[in-house]
Amino acid sequence: MEDQEVERVKKFLNANGYLVRKSDLAWILNQMAEALDRQVEEASGIVVRQLICEVITTGKEVKVITELPGVCEERIKMNVYDNELEVNAENEKRTYYEIIYFPAEADTRVFKSTFLNGLLEVRFEKKNNKKRGHHKITSLSPSASSGSKG
Repeated sequence: MEDQEVERVKKFLNANGYLVRKSDLAWILNQMAEALDRQVEEASGIVVRQLICEVITTGKEVKVITELPGVCEERIKMNVYDNELEVNAENEKRTYYEIIYFPAEADTRVFKSTFLNGLLEVRFEKKNNKKRGHHKITSLSPSASSGSKG
């Protein structure tokens, strides 16, 4: 809800003896809007909601894990762009759609995905994922380099 609308309602309520704060009023109106959205979704028979997802970056890869309850694997569609994964899935009662952003260091040319028990996991290797060598630091003291004692 717009700040101007919230302010107008606040002024109206205050003028009629109801003392409310702007933050409380905004919260109440947002709750009402969400409840109305749920009613519309229930009436249409299709529920649209944001996916719960997690992006995990490790030394070797970037993993995107998201939940898709009640969806079968055949009804999941994914598109990968520069640094985003578009997921669209549906069943008879629900439609899930989300664009998930991940770090640009993920190599999106090749990825692996698995789907098990309503969880979709997509793995991307990191770009320039080369193993780093270990370097040994040697002492530069005169006794270590000459091999003789004092």
